[in-house]
Amino acid sequence: MSDAENSADAGNTAQELIQPHINQSVALAVQSAADLLKNINTIETTVIGVASASWLANPAMSEYKDIIENATKTITFAAENLAKVGESGAQVLKDLQP
Repeated sequence: MSDAENSADAGNTAQELIQPHINQSVALAVQSAADLLKNINTIETTVIGVASASWLANPAMSEYKDIIENATKTITFAAENLAKVGESGAQVLKDLQP
């Protein structure tokens, strides 16, 4: 076997060795982003519920509108973050295809 063939075999072996670790890292990143979305969604929907109830009880207090809007923006951020992490992870996996 030539040196070029040995190098190609070593490269394939290295790729095969690292691929499961990369897959796991991407999966963990996506799972962390999903957990973040779940946790933020739980907190912010509670905030929205409390602010809505308080606003109904005191319609003159328009500050509750700002609280609701900020909570909604936070949920949107977490959802967009999950999408970005997923897209980035998919791109990493695509780029590393043998």
